[in-house]
Amino acid sequence: MREAVFMSEVTASITHDVQNVLAIIQQSAGLMSDLLDLSRRESLKSLGLRKGFPYHDKFKTLIGAINEQVDRGTGLSEGLNRLAHAVDERPGPTDAAGMAGLLFFLIGRIARKRRVAFALETSGPVPVDCSPMAALLGMYAVARALIDALSDCAVRVRVEMRGAEPVVVFLLPEGGEGGASVGLPTEMVLGDGAVSIRLDFRDDRIAMVFPSCPSSGQAG
Repeated sequence: MREAVFMSEVTASITHDVQNVLAIIQQSAGLMSDLLDLSRRESLKSLGLRKGFPYHDKFKTLIGAINEQVDRGTGLSEGLNRLAHAVDERPGPTDAAGMAGLLFFLIGRIARKRRVAFALETSGPVPVDCSPMAALLGMYAVARALIDALSDCAVRVRVEMRGAEPVVVFLLPEGGEGGASVGLPTEMVLGDGAVSIRLDFRDDRIAMVFPSCPSSGQAG
């Protein structure tokens, strides 16, 4: 646990520094864009007597590409920061839908290498009685098994309440199979035995049944 806390604190600190670096890059790109626009306006005012920057359009395209990558880097940094804080001790339930969204964002590159896509379907927070890290580890185990077993397909993931039970359902593509093909157990025990997640297998789906919250509350 001490190792996890160490990694969490260091990673969270680094992501803040990375976000500061990206902010400076974005501000600098914005200033370059403003200067290019100013140069073009001055050229137009002089009726062409004052030549504008000859590579205006090319540089505007490059600045647009820089901003796109800054936005991408910011999203990755924010996701990594959320992952770092997943080991924090916090009272109350965990939102399984939010953790699923975070997980699929973070493992996107891993899934793309096998040409597998996860499409999350949820109508709002789904509280579960476990830590954020336990929820992430459980869902990652199923997602990773599917990535290894499948290719060139999309897996729909539905996070919902089934009666009083919170469930995360992985809907397999046509021709997919459940437990036999991915080698998952019927129960996961996580968090040093504190959390038990039941797995239900059917031909077209794998359902993770999480422990329900003993009382209503806002999921974190």
